[in-house]
Amino acid sequence: MYDYKNKTKNVTQSNSYMMAKTLSMFEWEGLPETIPYQELEKLLQVNGYAFVTEVEGELYAFAGGMGGLQDVYGNPTEITINNVALKFNKTLDLKKDGVLLRSDDLMLGLKPILTKYHTIMCENDINMVVHGYNGRISTMISASDDKTKVSAEAMLTKVVAGEMAVIGETALFDGVKTHQAGRQEPITSLIEFQQYMKASMYNEIGLNANFNMKRERLNSAEVLQNEDTIYPFVDNMMKCRLSGVEKINEMFGTEIDVDYGSVWADKKRERVDNIVGNEIEVDDETNKPVNVRDREAERGEVIDGEDDKPETTPVDVVEVKTDIVEDVEIIEDKPEVVDSVDEDQTQPKLEVKPEPVVEEEVEPDELGLPEELTELVELEIIKEEDEDESKPK
Repeated sequence: MYDYKNKTKNVTQSNSYMMAKTLSMFEWEGLPETIPYQELEKLLQVNGYAFVTEVEGELYAFAGGMGGLQDVYGNPTEITINNVALKFNKTLDLKKDGVLLRSDDLMLGLKPILTKYHTIMCENDINMVVHGYNGRISTMISASDDKTKVSAEAMLTKVVAGEMAVIGETALFDGVKTHQAGRQEPITSLIEFQQYMKASMYNEIGLNANFNMKRERLNSAEVLQNEDTIYPFVDNMMKCRLSGVEKINEMFGTEIDVDYGSVWADKKRERVDNIVGNEIEVDDETNKPVNVRDREAERGEVIDGEDDKPETTPVDVVEVKTDIVEDVEIIEDKPEVVDSVDEDQTQPKLEVKPEPVVEEEVEPDELGLPEELTELVELEIIKEEDEDESKPK
């Protein structure tokens, strides 16, 4: 069960949950097996630094106590490391014996800022829980003696259990008094405060969360008004990692690289790669950096890791002229086709002549008619033949 009064445990647990998200803020490549990226990021975000050095031919990242003689700017020059698992206990020079990898310029890490916001939100959680408890008490009951108090509690117990309660004495009415509880403020203000603190914490670690308390709709300008405030701290973290990775590769001959990861991948390392004039293209609609691969694709450049596509040459259009065909005869019992060409046209026009219909003579006996009808048909045929013979030729 959640104990809202255990503040220390709740703040520590909230920090751990948030750290589980921020450990994926950066993606590492080329790290040795002895330095898992989770352990490296944990050292950086919790302690604010990690000292990378070589122990028995293997690279390790440690946290220790820094001290020694200060340099001209008051910074420590030595670090004392005590690792029981490796049986390694030694004081090392920060510049000669390894590389001091900073999480940010002041080696603060994320733990202090997460602890601050989680402490405030933990207190506000208590306020909301107590507000809920007080909302259950609409009426307060007072009793003048113990007997009356016991009777009143018994009545409340039966009411809670869903039973009907009966008061058998008038003394209970005389001894029990009710008081109306004070009016509570709405919980909306507590919810808004919680949302504001949570959004401010996300903005500190480079995530855009809305903290505008307007209850109406927000326009695009109000949504994007805090875009510029979420970049500086995260960019500083990226800059320190790039600088440390460069020193590690130079000292130990490794090929380690780092870039933004997860939802932080929208941000670009070109802003903090120590190259003057390396501009960032920003999308006008989303107000976010344009991805490098998208820029290369728009320019038609070959993207690393993809096969080169063969160049396609345009196909020449060839004009084909059709010669006029004359006297075409089609055999195989098909309609006769004759080509006729108009003077104003260059393409032949085909005309199809229908086949002549041949009338075949049929004898009356072959029609299958009754004898009387057959005789009449024969008489009609003889009559027609006589009329044809009588006509002048």
